[in-house]
Amino acid sequence: MIEVRELTHDYEGKGKPSVKDVGFTIEDGTIFGFLGPSGAGKSTTQALMTGLLAIQHGSVTYDGVPLQEQGRRFYNRVGLSFEHPNVFGKLTGLENLRYHAGLYSVPTEDPKRLLEMVGLSDAANRRASSSSSTASDR
Repeated sequence: MIEVRELTHDYEGKGKPSVKDVGFTIEDGTIFGFLGPSGAGKSTTQALMTGLLAIQHGSVTYDGVPLQEQGRRFYNRVGLSFEHPNVFGKLTGLENLRYHAGLYSVPTEDPKRLLEMVGLSDAANRRASSSSSTASDR
Protein backbone atom coordinates (compact mmCIF):
# COMPACT_ATOMS: atom_id res chain seq x y z
CA MET A 1 0.00 0.00 0.00
CA ILE A 2 1.16 3.53 -0.79
CA GLU A 3 0.21 6.33 1.55
CA VAL A 4 0.81 9.99 0.74
CA ARG A 5 0.13 12.51 3.51
CA GLU A 6 0.25 16.33 3.43
CA LEU A 7 2.77 16.35 0.57
CA THR A 8 3.88 19.91 -0.20
CA HIS A 9 6.65 21.16 -2.51
CA ASP A 10 7.69 24.72 -3.31
CA TYR A 11 10.37 24.83 -6.02
CA GLU A 12 11.34 28.43 -5.37
CA GLY A 13 10.67 28.58 -1.63
CA LYS A 14 8.53 31.69 -2.05
CA GLY A 15 5.30 30.39 -0.57
CA LYS A 16 3.77 29.35 -3.89
CA PRO A 17 3.87 25.55 -3.76
CA SER A 18 3.31 23.55 -6.92
CA VAL A 19 1.96 20.74 -4.70
CA LYS A 20 0.13 21.63 -1.49
CA ASP A 21 -1.18 19.22 1.16
CA VAL A 22 -1.71 16.32 -1.26
CA GLY A 23 -2.86 13.10 0.35
CA PHE A 24 -4.21 9.76 -0.85
CA THR A 25 -3.88 6.01 -0.41
CA ILE A 26 -3.27 3.44 -3.14
CA GLU A 27 -4.14 -0.14 -2.21
CA ASP A 28 -1.97 -3.06 -3.37
CA GLY A 29 -2.72 -4.24 -6.90
CA THR A 30 -4.26 -0.94 -7.94
CA ILE A 31 -3.39 0.88 -11.15
CA PHE A 32 -3.43 4.57 -10.29
CA GLY A 33 -3.22 7.54 -12.63
CA PHE A 34 -2.89 11.28 -12.19
CA LEU A 35 -5.19 13.35 -14.36
CA GLY A 36 -5.31 17.12 -14.55
CA PRO A 37 -4.31 20.18 -16.51
CA SER A 38 -0.74 21.21 -17.21
CA GLY A 39 0.83 22.70 -14.10
CA ALA A 40 -1.46 20.90 -11.65
CA GLY A 41 1.47 19.15 -9.92
CA LYS A 42 1.13 15.62 -11.32
CA SER A 43 4.78 15.18 -12.32
CA THR A 44 6.01 16.89 -9.17
CA THR A 45 3.94 14.51 -7.03
CA GLN A 46 5.34 11.49 -8.91
CA ALA A 47 8.90 12.82 -8.54
CA LEU A 48 8.36 13.27 -4.79
CA MET A 49 6.82 9.79 -4.47
CA THR A 50 9.83 8.17 -6.13
CA GLY A 51 12.60 10.17 -4.49
CA LEU A 52 13.54 12.10 -7.62
CA LEU A 53 12.73 15.24 -5.60
CA ALA A 54 13.38 15.60 -1.88
CA ILE A 55 10.25 15.82 0.25
CA GLN A 56 10.01 19.26 1.86
CA HIS A 57 6.85 18.59 3.85
CA GLY A 58 4.64 15.56 4.30
CA SER A 59 5.33 11.87 3.92
CA VAL A 60 5.23 8.97 1.49
CA THR A 61 5.22 5.40 2.78
CA TYR A 62 5.27 2.08 0.99
CA ASP A 63 3.83 -0.78 3.03
CA GLY A 64 4.41 1.33 6.15
CA VAL A 65 8.06 2.08 5.37
CA PRO A 66 8.92 5.76 4.72
CA LEU A 67 10.32 6.56 1.29
CA GLN A 68 13.54 7.83 2.85
CA GLU A 69 14.18 4.39 4.38
CA GLN A 70 13.65 2.47 1.14
CA GLY A 71 16.80 0.92 -0.27
CA ARG A 72 17.95 0.60 -3.87
CA ARG A 73 15.70 -2.43 -4.33
CA PHE A 74 12.74 -0.06 -4.02
CA TYR A 75 12.99 0.80 -7.72
CA ASN A 76 12.46 -2.84 -8.65
CA ARG A 77 9.04 -2.67 -6.97
CA VAL A 78 7.75 0.53 -8.54
CA GLY A 79 6.44 1.06 -12.04
CA LEU A 80 5.52 4.48 -13.28
CA SER A 81 5.30 6.44 -16.46
CA PHE A 82 5.77 10.17 -16.79
CA GLU A 83 4.44 12.21 -19.68
CA HIS A 84 7.29 11.16 -21.94
CA PRO A 85 6.66 8.34 -24.43
CA ASN A 86 7.54 4.97 -22.99
CA VAL A 87 6.92 2.88 -26.10
CA PHE A 88 9.54 2.66 -28.81
CA GLY A 89 7.72 2.79 -32.15
CA LYS A 90 10.45 0.99 -34.10
CA LEU A 91 10.32 -2.01 -31.75
CA THR A 92 7.63 -4.67 -31.74
CA GLY A 93 5.29 -5.11 -28.80
CA LEU A 94 7.36 -8.06 -27.60
CA GLU A 95 10.65 -6.15 -27.98
CA ASN A 96 9.25 -3.21 -26.01
CA LEU A 97 8.22 -5.47 -23.14
CA ARG A 98 11.57 -7.25 -23.11
CA TYR A 99 13.40 -3.90 -23.09
CA HIS A 100 11.42 -2.61 -20.10
CA ALA A 101 11.75 -5.90 -18.22
CA GLY A 102 15.52 -5.62 -18.68
CA LEU A 103 15.53 -2.43 -16.61
CA TYR A 104 14.75 -4.43 -13.47
CA SER A 105 16.98 -6.81 -11.55
CA VAL A 106 14.10 -8.99 -10.36
CA PRO A 107 12.05 -11.65 -12.14
CA THR A 108 9.28 -10.26 -14.34
CA GLU A 109 6.25 -11.81 -16.01
CA ASP A 110 6.88 -13.45 -19.38
CA PRO A 111 6.30 -10.77 -22.06
CA LYS A 112 4.30 -13.12 -24.31
CA ARG A 113 2.05 -14.02 -21.39
CA LEU A 114 1.53 -10.32 -20.61
CA LEU A 115 0.43 -9.67 -24.19
CA GLU A 116 -2.00 -12.60 -23.95
CA MET A 117 -3.36 -11.34 -20.62
CA VAL A 118 -4.33 -7.97 -22.13
CA GLY A 119 -5.55 -9.33 -25.46
CA LEU A 120 -2.63 -8.07 -27.52
CA SER A 121 -0.98 -11.30 -28.67
CA ASP A 122 -1.30 -10.11 -32.25
CA ALA A 123 0.96 -7.12 -31.42
CA ALA A 124 3.90 -9.30 -30.38
CA ASN A 125 5.64 -9.15 -33.77
CA ARG A 126 4.20 -5.87 -35.03
CA ARG A 127 5.97 -2.52 -34.69
CA ALA A 128 4.47 -0.47 -31.89
CA SER A 129 4.20 2.53 -34.23
CA SER A 130 1.55 0.62 -36.21
CA SER A 131 -0.77 0.38 -33.19
CA SER A 132 -3.68 2.76 -32.70
CA SER A 133 -2.03 4.42 -29.69
CA THR A 134 0.33 7.33 -30.09
CA ALA A 135 3.61 5.46 -29.95
CA SER A 136 6.85 7.35 -30.28
CA ASP A 137 8.86 6.59 -33.41
CA ARG A 138 12.18 6.43 -31.55
